[in-house]
Amino acid sequence: MALPEGVERITITSSRDHPDGGPMRGRVTVRPAPAIVTNTALGHTVQGDAVGRWIDGELSLTVLVADATGYEPTGYTHLVMERPDDAPGRDYPVLLTTALGPTIDLAALAPTEPYDGDYVLVPGPRGEKGDKGDKGDAGTPPTGDQVGVTRTVDKPSDEQVLSSTVLQDDDHLSVSVTAGGRYAVDAMLAVDGDPAADLLLTLAAPPGSTGYWTPGAITLGVSDGTGSIRLTRYAPGASIGVGITAAGLMVAPLGTITAGANGAITVQWAQNVSSATPTILRAGSWLRVTRTA
Repeated sequence: MALPEGVERITITSSRDHPDGGPMRGRVTVRPAPAIVTNTALGHTVQGDAVGRWIDGELSLTVLVADATGYEPTGYTHLVMERPDDAPGRDYPVLLTTALGPTIDLAALAPTEPYDGDYVLVPGPRGEKGDKGDKGDAGTPPTGDQVGVTRTVDKPSDEQVLSSTVLQDDDHLSVSVTAGGRYAVDAMLAVDGDPAADLLLTLAAPPGSTGYWTPGAITLGVSDGTGSIRLTRYAPGASIGVGITAAGLMVAPLGTITAGANGAITVQWAQNVSSATPTILRAGSWLRVTRTA
């Protein structure tokens, strides 16, 4: 019985003689590695050996390829068993697929490792819904200096600087960081003081840190809190003067910093112009750091 019409197949040919030019006689058996190969859609099963013979030195044998559409398993090997009538025989596995084309010479087939092939798993009908399981324990959110963790530091009390333009670490607004970590940084600073002194500000980071920050504050020389917002980009540790008022206003720095070493990201500040009137950073100000990488 022939293979079904349209099914992928390959024809193995061979032209073989004896050393004296006499034609080879004998048989070639081709056996698929799996015991059964099936195509359920066609209702077709392939099983057992395919046998061809050298007749006057010529052989032609057609078999199903190992990757025929709709057949399972797929990708298996065939065992070729050569049995000449008057010469030594040999056995070797080969891979017969559509990539070889419709015809292949037996001499061109390269032996390979035997393989039984792959089966495609077809989902069956959905089963009945099972009973609801017990509620699991509440998960523990990540903490510490890990990706996705946000740490916020609150300023519990007022802090003041007077008659000084030397940047100093804020007493409270500092968060530890790890070398190589990247951090999103923002803060809310409630500041008041002499408008003539203004505020000198930076976000300090460990040596070798890279990234950007911006003060998010009004420019210098304002007295009523109305002015242009400074969003210029600065490197970590680079300072800039921004405006403040006696009545007080908000400064909202933000940025992204990659730590160059273990250490801390810290708000540093001073007066931009020395004044005997204190510049005060109020309680309730905060620094927030989120590790992003």
